[in-house]
This record gives sequence, C-alpha cells and structure tokens, in this order.
Amino acid sequence: MVWLGGLITLTTIVLWVYAFCDALTTSAQDVRSLPKFLWLVVIAVFMPVGAILWLFLGRPRQPTPASGGTPSPAQAGSAADDLDPSDFTKPASGPHPLGPDDDPEFLRRLDRRIDPDE
Repeated sequence: MVWLGGLITLTTIVLWVYAFCDALTTSAQDVRSLPKFLWLVVIAVFMPVGAILWLFLGRPRQPTPASGGTPSPAQAGSAADDLDPSDFTKPASGPHPLGPDDDPEFLRRLDRRIDPDE
C-alpha cells in the first residue's frame, strides 16, 4: 500500500513540474483564460489542481489541420510565420562537396595513391 502512495506522489510531482515548465515556456500571447504570471502562481500554490487546470484551461490550443484541400489564407499566413529565415539562406561561397567521397579531386588523388602505376 505504501507503493501506491509513492506512485501518486511521484505522478503529482511529475505533473506539477511539467505544467510549470510548460506554462513558463509558453509565450504570454498564447496563454488562455488568465495572464501568464497568474497561471504560474496558480500552478505553484495549488499544486495538483493548478497543474490540471493549466492543462485544460490555460494551455494554448493546437490548431487543427483542415482535412484535404488547400489551406485558408489565415492558415497559410500562420504557417509562414512559423518558418525560420535561416532555412532559406544560401552559403556565401559556391557549391562545395559535402564529404570526401563527393569531391572528385579527392577521389582522383585516392586512386593515384592506391594504384600509382595506372
């Protein structure tokens, strides 16, 4: 019976830590129902209940993807906002081999080292 109490305590602590970290890392604009600071206080003071309330009432809702078809302009705009600009930057230098096995000059020198008579 002691293990059940330990399991409940451990579950409560894990839930509290998850909810607190999730609330802490969520942007203030995305938090629902209460300001972010108040959610952190509710989670910290009302340990198991505050974490459960955060999960159901405070967390930002995940956008549900529309099934089939093309995305609406609102969805397309929000998808473009999530992109990282560094994904589109090209290296300043020209194209270069990714590894030694892609470099033709390296392969020629390797062939000469392996079979110098050829």
